[in-house]
Amino acid sequence: MHVDRVQQLDEAARAVGGSEPHRALFFEGQEGIGKTALLTELHRRHSDTTIFYVDLGDMFSESDVLGAVARQASRQGVRMDSFRALRQRYGEAPSVVFNHAEIKKANVDLALNVNSNRRMQNDALTDELVAALGESAHSSRIIMLLDSFEKCQAPLSDWIRRDLLPELLTSGRVGVFLAGRSVPSLQPQHSGLTRTLALPPFDPSIVEEWIALSGIEALKGLGHVIWGGTGGLPSMIKEFLSNYSTAEWPS
Repeated sequence: MHVDRVQQLDEAARAVGGSEPHRALFFEGQEGIGKTALLTELHRRHSDTTIFYVDLGDMFSESDVLGAVARQASRQGVRMDSFRALRQRYGEAPSVVFNHAEIKKANVDLALNVNSNRRMQNDALTDELVAALGESAHSSRIIMLLDSFEKCQAPLSDWIRRDLLPELLTSGRVGVFLAGRSVPSLQPQHSGLTRTLALPPFDPSIVEEWIALSGIEALKGLGHVIWGGTGGLPSMIKEFLSNYSTAEWPS
């Protein structure tokens, strides 16, 4: 059951349909405001097209994100042979993170070389992945759903902002919907292709609609009371309705 977010869903539909100049929507809001629920609804509404969902909170590296998209692509019939061949060629050489202030110059040079090579490899893999996705898109756009951006740590967050998002946006074939308590800022040449929408709490009328959809007769007309106790936060409203007991409310 999905409640409200009419504006965001309408804008998403226009972005997917190509009637808007922006190719990405960033949904920003506090914890419990319904960001994941919104992405889930977008996935349901566009399940007839090639669509990907990646929870960035479960990703630890660029390779994790690329691998997750590639696996979903294969399950949806997108040929990923060239991407897999390139990934196998590069292997899984680790990046190096500096954890200590004191480190020998030789080790610094080695670490910088490893990280530089890894960045070049990730750039090539990103290019290959986006190219494969673009080749699979015929008359309709591909949709990429990226959740929990705020949980990303550098260097993963930097790669998403600097490489992945620009590649997806400039491909012209991929619509991107990203959600997080914070969202990335892109370079000026790409920022015009995005729009950030803040997700506000629900108002009392939406809470009343939720009650009606839930079929809890005893709570009808009490949307303003529940709104006052939850601040209109969807996660709190959902928890209240899920745990509701008629014994707790006078008839």
